[in-house]
Amino acid sequence: MEFISRSLVLILLYYLTWHFASLFEIAPLVSAFYPAAGVIFLFVFHYGARYIPVAGVAILLGGLPFDVFWNWSADNLTMSLRQWLVYSAAGLVARHWRLFALPIKTVRDVSALIVILTFTTLVSAAIALGLLIQFAGLQPELYKHLFFGFWIGDLGGVLMFMAAATLFIDLYEGHHVYHGDVFKDRLAWPLTLLLLTGMSVSAYFLVAGQENIISRIGYLILLPVAWAATVYGMRFALLTALVVNLFAVATYALLDLDSYPVLDLQLLFAVTVCMAMILGASLEEREQARFDAAHDPLTRVMNRRAFFDHGSALFERARRHERNLALLMVDLDFFKLVNDTWGHKCGDQVLMSVAECCRRACRQTDLHARLGGEEFVLLLDDVNLEQAQIVAERLRQAVEKIIVPFTNHTLTASIGISLLDEQARSLDDLLLQADKALYQAKADGRNNCKVYGSTAPTAS
Repeated sequence: MEFISRSLVLILLYYLTWHFASLFEIAPLVSAFYPAAGVIFLFVFHYGARYIPVAGVAILLGGLPFDVFWNWSADNLTMSLRQWLVYSAAGLVARHWRLFALPIKTVRDVSALIVILTFTTLVSAAIALGLLIQFAGLQPELYKHLFFGFWIGDLGGVLMFMAAATLFIDLYEGHHVYHGDVFKDRLAWPLTLLLLTGMSVSAYFLVAGQENIISRIGYLILLPVAWAATVYGMRFALLTALVVNLFAVATYALLDLDSYPVLDLQLLFAVTVCMAMILGASLEEREQARFDAAHDPLTRVMNRRAFFDHGSALFERARRHERNLALLMVDLDFFKLVNDTWGHKCGDQVLMSVAECCRRACRQTDLHARLGGEEFVLLLDDVNLEQAQIVAERLRQAVEKIIVPFTNHTLTASIGISLLDEQARSLDDLLLQADKALYQAKADGRNNCKVYGSTAPTAS
């Protein structure tokens, strides 16, 4: 069933993109903008070789009802075979060698995608030119013009389709790999921004086209794409590139494509998408490196260094404004037994579950981190003693419900609590106090919460 549904999507996508490309035909069998080839490449690369026959069917049906395959001449047939074989082979090679991954995220993936598509479209253009010479009697003075038109048109179209595909795959398959997503907290603002950008591009191209200065100042449409990539990252950059190019295409379609420098337009399309991918991936890698430096690789919560960086600032702010501040030191009881008995894989699963419990216990203004081993810490902003005890008890009970994977064994945790007072001159002092309370909780039988300076456990 999945194969059938994907096959139908492939055929439909090819049909739509073929008719879209037919709006920009600059010569017989040559379009200024051809994303349909990207459909074949994407499905063979992402889903495998069994979609190659489906791609052949899509090519046969793509031109209906205007270009019926049973009336094809030799040049139509050979050009279709060229497209089918070249882009299917490119998809298979990229899949076999794992040259990149979807959704596109890293500079390496972007570079590999651009290189393989550049080479593939070059080969396709060279074969197409040879076929046109052989079957259509192409004149020598048109060789260069049609070759570059074919090559850049395919490259820009396929790149744009792959940009759209990587966005769809990220959303549809639930990867959500991109950092700094402008759509995370609000929707109206980025959509309005995209619409305004597209309208500005249309107005700009309208004026520049009428004055016949596209070839000199057309590259200025790269600026909104560069801005989107460096400020908001890959997802918004790709969307901006798609909007910029589609609005430019729409303007060209309404104003008669033949009166414009087609090769300049094609180059702008290709460069715009390449810039969005490269700059967006660069920002994604920097954000990922920054995240990795500040977070524990297993539990993905804040690590010790990041906790002290952010926690010290929160501590000083609480002291300056005379606000309450509480620190909870959490240590799992007999955790070494879990690793020794059921293995480190089970132990890792337990640590991730505890980290999730800590996350749920915190508000947005609080901090939580893994200090190392089985020790976690929570820094609770504007919380008094009674509130801190409630949070600690809820956390202890949540940990107590964790079951070691593939067993019926449960865990317990001991928690030490310290509060900001005159004795605590720094975050280190607060941490030391909580650590002493934690050791007292361990000495009192574990599985309880202890406040620094108290002689009795707060809960058990």
